[in-house]
Amino acid sequence: MLDLAMIPINFVLAFINSMGVGEQISIASGLIYIVLSVRQNALCWPFGIVSVAIWMVVVFKGKLYSDAFLQFIYVVLGFYGWYQWLRGGADNAPLQIQKVDRKLALRLTAIGLITFLPLGYVTENYLGASFPWWDALTTVLSLIAQYLLAKKYLENWILWITADAMYIVIYYLKGWTGYSGLMTVYTIMAIIGFIGWLKSYKADHEQQCQCA
Repeated sequence: MLDLAMIPINFVLAFINSMGVGEQISIASGLIYIVLSVRQNALCWPFGIVSVAIWMVVVFKGKLYSDAFLQFIYVVLGFYGWYQWLRGGADNAPLQIQKVDRKLALRLTAIGLITFLPLGYVTENYLGASFPWWDALTTVLSLIAQYLLAKKYLENWILWITADAMYIVIYYLKGWTGYSGLMTVYTIMAIIGFIGWLKSYKADHEQQCQCA
């Protein structure tokens, strides 16, 4: 039984030892980022910025060009989200969790389609990217999810669950089994995030109704 219990521990240790210092920092800061974001702690953003800046270099070298571009946008959105969480509410107050309305949903869907089709075409026919259409789809989903996270929309977690589940397969097929495992952790954390944020949203909504 003890030997069986050591298998996942040994796998994690071997994975960590196989990485460079930069990648280890990216993984550690990324895990801190997802935990803090689930807990609605604005300190998640600086950790996220460090994590994606390093990961951008890794995926670019692996010819996942859409994913590399995505990480660059993440850096920009990281600073935007950091500001929004601290001062994006009414009278420069911290943001509260909100839900996507129909108008915003239609707008984001249209933007997603307009971005996905040319991105997939260009990366397949001109850049020779790996898994160009899957890469483009996860890129678009993740960009929209990151924007929704920055604005504290509950639905961001649904998109993250979808995108991260796709990344599990993509990274596994690229031979990045450790990062595929990391995406599994991210998927689980996104599910936890959705449940936790939903409870907070309902609690805030009930409080607002009582005060009205």
